[in-house]
Amino acid sequence: MAARHFHHSLPALLATAAVVALCLRLGFWQLDRADTKSRWQQQQIERAASDPLSLKTALALEDPGNYPVRLRGQFDNDRVILLDNRVLDRVAGYHVLTPLQTNDGKWVLINRGWVARGADRNLLPDIAPIPGDIEVEGFTYQYSDRTFTLADDDLSAPDWPLRLQKIEIDALAEVLGVELAPFEIRVHPDAMLESGEQMPRIWHDPVMGPEKHHGYAVQWFAMATAALLFFLITGFRRRSGDQQDINA
Repeated sequence: MAARHFHHSLPALLATAAVVALCLRLGFWQLDRADTKSRWQQQQIERAASDPLSLKTALALEDPGNYPVRLRGQFDNDRVILLDNRVLDRVAGYHVLTPLQTNDGKWVLINRGWVARGADRNLLPDIAPIPGDIEVEGFTYQYSDRTFTLADDDLSAPDWPLRLQKIEIDALAEVLGVELAPFEIRVHPDAMLESGEQMPRIWHDPVMGPEKHHGYAVQWFAMATAALLFFLITGFRRRSGDQQDINA
């Protein structure tokens, strides 16, 4: 019976070590991302459960994302913004944002909710104005700087309502000629804002949860294990085969 000996070339050893090290590194990185995401989600839950802030207080925060806010003011109904490519229940549409001037003179974008686009993309939906002094309750939301779009928005000659691919606060502030808050306020889903039927307000963003990162970590660790097992098994089999050839 042929004795089994382990044999592998140095390049194979180095290649296997590199693959295992890379997979382990990526696996632990995914675990770290999962921990960071869990802490972030808990922070968002705690913020959402806090009492509503005034806009002045929210503006003074170093990190003003996802805080409940309550304010009063008047909408600039002549300059409505339609944020394109917002899908609800597989229907294409827009988020409707309207600038609001608070009673103490501050300006902020109010995201009123979603409207369907319609069959003809060239026909923009009619957005009913909201006149007079009104109270708005919602939560602050900051857009990511990494938002991908197929083309940049042309703001050189704005036509209202203004259809945009993404919200850039500084650029819109220049177009509007006002100083905007560095976030928008997404209206609370249960708020009665419009005089008639309320716009749907289902606020969810495609944020990868910690469970996804845990799943990816398991996959990377499994790949590291598979690479190591392949190296060991092929090493033993190769040497065993060589020994059998010699005895024959």
